[in-house]
Amino acid sequence: MGASVPYAMPDNLITTRTGRLLEVREYGDPAGHPALFFHGLIGSHHQASYIAEQAMQHDLRIIAPNRPGVGKSEFVVRKSALEAVPDIEDLTAALQIDQFSVIGISGGTPYALACLHRLGPRIRTTTVISGMGPIRLAALQGMDLPRRLAMEIGSRYPKLAKQESRRWGERFRAHPTDFLNRLVSTWPAADRELFGRKEIFDLFLRDLQQVFIDGNGPETFAQELRLYRNFGFSPADLPQESYVTLWQGLDDVIVPPAMAWKMAQTLPRCEAHFVPGGHFVAITISDQIIARLKQHLDGAPGAVRTADGTAR
Repeated sequence: MGASVPYAMPDNLITTRTGRLLEVREYGDPAGHPALFFHGLIGSHHQASYIAEQAMQHDLRIIAPNRPGVGKSEFVVRKSALEAVPDIEDLTAALQIDQFSVIGISGGTPYALACLHRLGPRIRTTTVISGMGPIRLAALQGMDLPRRLAMEIGSRYPKLAKQESRRWGERFRAHPTDFLNRLVSTWPAADRELFGRKEIFDLFLRDLQQVFIDGNGPETFAQELRLYRNFGFSPADLPQESYVTLWQGLDDVIVPPAMAWKMAQTLPRCEAHFVPGGHFVAITISDQIIARLKQHLDGAPGAVRTADGTAR
């Protein structure tokens, strides 16, 4: 895994049309095909490091904005993921980018799909990794009971979500390493093994710092949970010509395989890869993910989802 940032924008900030600051970091090949990377819920642009080395090898320029309330990106109230699309229009205009790809990991999925929904003709490829779909009871099967309750309650009652996030922030600021160790202990064996690697563990500590110290953790956490219930559109309503590549770890308990299966059945056109691993499977199969993305860019024929949700 490459954890370095090969280059970055001056000050790593752009100003949106509303005057808000948006923090953006870049990874991979600065001269490569641009791909916007949407990070997960408790996360930041650092998660793009998972695929940075492979992006460099395959001539991809990964552009990773921090969502509002994370790092230096200023918070703004939103009612759906669709309301984030103007930020992406402003970002691509500032970078003078017309066509690009989108990658959504975990909680970044609604934002990647929202771009596909609104900016479809400009998007070359769409990749979803361990993707959070719309919160529905059936799609939460396979999620352990504490997480299922947290998702259900937090997405319905933002005040409770803010209170819980404040408690998390206090614990993290007091003992960052202990906080992350406790969090990792609730994950499947595949993820626990990954986070036994110091470089992975330290990278996620930087993620948490972006949320709980540098950013506005409680507001961001509560809003994100609420938006998972309301994308502002259904994945079924994406343009019929749109095509999505899904990657899902079979042992994931944070975003369970049932959710990816439901999305595969709902999206107009997709291919779904269910692979061994947990929620952070992007780290272990980044070479496969980026190689497949590049195949699509190079015109490889796409698989089409059949009636039973499989791909051919």
